[in-house]
Amino acid sequence: MNANYRNQQVLYFAAKAGIEEARDRLMSANPNTVTAPTCTPSASCLPAVPAPPTIGNGQILYILGGTNPAAVTPWNLASIYADDELCHNGYNLGMTAKSGDLHCTTVPPGAGWYATTTSKIPWNSTNAALPFQWVRISPKLNGSIDSGKYPVNPTAPMSTLVCWDGTEEVLLQGAADCTQMINATPAGPAANPVYLITSLAVNPQTGSRRMVQAEVALSPTPPFPYGLFATSNACGGMQLGGGATTDSYTSAGGETYASSARPYGGDIGSNGNVLLNGASTQVGGSIGVPNPTTGACPAGLTTMGGAGMLPPSSANKLQAVGPYAFQTPPPPNPMPPTTDLDLRKSGGNLVPGSYGNISVTSGGTITLAPGTYSINSLSLAGNATLVISPDGAVVINIGGQGTSTPLDLSGGSVSNLSNIANNFLINYAGTGTIKLSGGAKTYITLDAPNADVQIQGGTDLYGSIIAKTISDLGGTHYHFDTNSKLGPPSNGNYSEIAFRDVNY
Repeated sequence: MNANYRNQQVLYFAAKAGIEEARDRLMSANPNTVTAPTCTPSASCLPAVPAPPTIGNGQILYILGGTNPAAVTPWNLASIYADDELCHNGYNLGMTAKSGDLHCTTVPPGAGWYATTTSKIPWNSTNAALPFQWVRISPKLNGSIDSGKYPVNPTAPMSTLVCWDGTEEVLLQGAADCTQMINATPAGPAANPVYLITSLAVNPQTGSRRMVQAEVALSPTPPFPYGLFATSNACGGMQLGGGATTDSYTSAGGETYASSARPYGGDIGSNGNVLLNGASTQVGGSIGVPNPTTGACPAGLTTMGGAGMLPPSSANKLQAVGPYAFQTPPPPNPMPPTTDLDLRKSGGNLVPGSYGNISVTSGGTITLAPGTYSINSLSLAGNATLVISPDGAVVINIGGQGTSTPLDLSGGSVSNLSNIANNFLINYAGTGTIKLSGGAKTYITLDAPNADVQIQGGTDLYGSIIAKTISDLGGTHYHFDTNSKLGPPSNGNYSEIAFRDVNY
């Protein structure tokens, strides 16, 4: 009995280790991520947007482990490694339905319904490998638990995708995927998809098995309610002048500024006062302030020299909102070094990691691969260029130790080739000054609620910005990507929402 108990405990913790590997590799910043678009090769990845699994859409991924991963075939019912839980998870894969207390007796036909990759746990593929044999990652549906016995909503279709709003599981409604629900009409919550992770450990000598299952999701980041928003309650916390303008567009569904630009929706706001100066300075959106009156501060809006709002007045108007309290993004942990990295004209190619004080000058180009970076400070000067390549999401967490200007892009340009602002997120928790300039490819999302932001130049800037104060006095044309109000990609860990043994 003691030997059997120890064997079951070994298998339990091995299966749990498989859950943890899958949870870690779902993160896009993991160098061995299993999610598109940063995962390669694509045949071994989960699609970027979850959908209910079908025979041909590859929405199920197996991570194969053990001493010989090539011999692990969950899709073969004759194998001791068979996935005899899959028919209980509510997927339309052509299997014979079974109650939750019975083994599945069929598997889906063909191979188009799944993809595979190999475990990266130490000692995998050796005699010292943990005995977990496979981990299955798949989207959770309303009827995925115990053949629909425990739905999220018993009155809704069992095939509906499940989302996580940071507090509870909700069903996808009014949008193509969970992250788009906040843009639905009526607006839903900010949410991310829930994944069902199933892990099997097998003792190859005795054939004894242990299966566990978890539900995981990223907590959604708070949405940006305005394109430009100043958290300061002071007079002139937001200042636009010199011919600065705002409007909006969306990058959702492959749209671009050229295809979806509109003279409204370029909403700006402040916890204090907004100052507009100059006849050509016009806001193509609403202005949100706690005191929705016009005049000298402490009125919410001060206009000078003919500045104002574009028509239509039904959409572009002064509104009473806030004051809003924005959560300060956490500083990098651990903090990055403070050593200098002067790339000069030669530039350089960087991969995700921790860096000190980066400066690029004299027309140099710095190329960032997709992933998460901790950088103490970053400066572009002398027409230097920051390029994101290949296409993908880049997150920069700024440390700002020992400098009053931790981010200065005003002397160069940004080339975000994806044309998606949410694919270039900069977080800064400090109180320094950030300098930005526009450009044809300056698509950026900045979360710096305690910093002073200066926008220089006179060209175009796409995306959204939260800062303590925002100053655009050089006539930069700001275009709010309403898709960025979804909130930037979360760079946290996948939370474990539920965990259970699978016993039958």
